[in-house]
Amino acid sequence: MAVGLTDEAAEVLRKVQAKHGKVYMIIGDTGCCGYSNVFLTRNRPVGDYVQVGETIGTMVYLRPPLSETLDPSSVVVDVVEAVADDSLSLETELGYRFILRVKLG
Repeated sequence: MAVGLTDEAAEVLRKVQAKHGKVYMIIGDTGCCGYSNVFLTRNRPVGDYVQVGETIGTMVYLRPPLSETLDPSSVVVDVVEAVADDSLSLETELGYRFILRVKLG
């Protein structure tokens, strides 16, 4: 099961892949935003991360307890412009920030 992407997020992810090659997406407690954070990295996560699927060739990981409570098909990754961002997530180099949205309906 994979997390969905908006068309805009898919376009940004492809740009990051073109620049960095293989990347990994982590949804979970990777910073100050608790369990709503989407983080893109070149390093495969280690520790208690749980692989929940793949999207556009990028493996997606959740961290407990999110991996035990979140249905990955109930969320979608979107992107917003972020000129100044303190995240180390790879998409910020391009002036964007991935965000997590809940699917309605």
